[in-house]
Amino acid sequence: MILESISKPKSQTKRKNGDPFVEIGILAIELITKKNFETCTTQDLQRAADTLIEIFLTPAWKKELISIFPNSTYIQTSRGYNHRERSREFLYSLIEGISPSSESKTYCCFCGAQAYEKMRFYKTQIPLIGSGKFANYFPSFQNGLNICAKCALAIQFAPLLCYKAGGKPCLISSNNRELLREFGKDICKTIKTRLASGEYNSQENSGLFDEKFKSPQNALFHLAYKFGREYCARGICSNNESIVLYHIDNYNQGPAGVRIYSLPSNIFKFVSFMMNSPDYRSAWFSLLARYYPKSTDEEDLPIWKTKINPIHTYLLEGKNILWAFKDDRTRTVTMPWPVVEGYMRSVRLMNQQRIEKIREFSDKIALSIRESKKFSRVHDIANARDLPSFRNQLNLIVKDWQKLGKGEPIITFDDYIRILIPGDYRGWTEVRDLIVIRLYEKLHDILVKEDENSEVTE
Repeated sequence: MILESISKPKSQTKRKNGDPFVEIGILAIELITKKNFETCTTQDLQRAADTLIEIFLTPAWKKELISIFPNSTYIQTSRGYNHRERSREFLYSLIEGISPSSESKTYCCFCGAQAYEKMRFYKTQIPLIGSGKFANYFPSFQNGLNICAKCALAIQFAPLLCYKAGGKPCLISSNNRELLREFGKDICKTIKTRLASGEYNSQENSGLFDEKFKSPQNALFHLAYKFGREYCARGICSNNESIVLYHIDNYNQGPAGVRIYSLPSNIFKFVSFMMNSPDYRSAWFSLLARYYPKSTDEEDLPIWKTKINPIHTYLLEGKNILWAFKDDRTRTVTMPWPVVEGYMRSVRLMNQQRIEKIREFSDKIALSIRESKKFSRVHDIANARDLPSFRNQLNLIVKDWQKLGKGEPIITFDDYIRILIPGDYRGWTEVRDLIVIRLYEKLHDILVKEDENSEVTE
């Protein structure tokens, strides 16, 4: 049985122990056996182990396993070593140990079940821990790690559902198991096809699922765009998922360990919002294209697979990207207001009432500028670099409005102190940028003519 037609198990448990290796490994076993892990028989697991060995012993996969299970039975370099027999012996022993005796006095550090007593585990079998010579990588300086047979077995299967980026395996985790299951199905179908075609018989090919991303960060956003567009449309996930990418290096010589790239649910919500509108999706990718670094390197791959984008970086670091939604040089917007509003609501967590108040105030400023013909106000607001300068510009706008003889104030005192400049003064730059973006949009016809006249004069 080599990853035959994959279907969703009839019954699923809510069991989770929190470790991504174990959870992904269990999912891989369920996809192979087409059963819930808890209902798998010894024979089911043994057949799954045979499938795993058939995949792992191919040249393409052996190359990948060096940085996952170094010196393991799958890739041992000793002369005359029987990889198939020794790997089967190891996996079968774990399967037999899944139901331990009640006499065990040690417990699994992952799930709390009774630990497998026949062996202690090292980085050869469990990535990112230590070896016997380096006790400082283990809890309480122990020689090896206490793990139950079930978790140890699951971890052996985890590489099947890994994603390759930056030349290393990446484990994908999410708070939505169905999202991971669907992604796992896609990976398993690819493995089945490549195994049947003989691609794994060459070390030149990648064993892991590989879309040629050099940057794990870009790989994470690529997956978010895929999930947000395809999976949300198919009802597999909502827009409240979080996604975590673990970039792993367990190689013996100078291992880099693990780097974690986390995409919170609020960012995924914004990404889903963008991906499910053809117009917004096109505008978003055009915006990203503006900020990829110019490179003279001769790359066979597109730049979005090789270079880090500052917009992605800012999003992951929780920094504001309103600067990207406007072009101060041409005084134009790069994204329509509904996108700006969606970003502020989903990512920056600004409530809808405040967003609407800022929009209404900005529209009145645009009206004031249009009627008073004081177009320099747009430039002055955009260039307010500190709070006193910004407040001064707001005061001038209020005076302009009064001189126009408007029957109502441009803004009330309560809205000024609650919406524009709260008592703690935090977020005033966001308010400024929102006003500028809205002014660029509402006064586009005038600002474009001004720029054209300026060019003619020059």
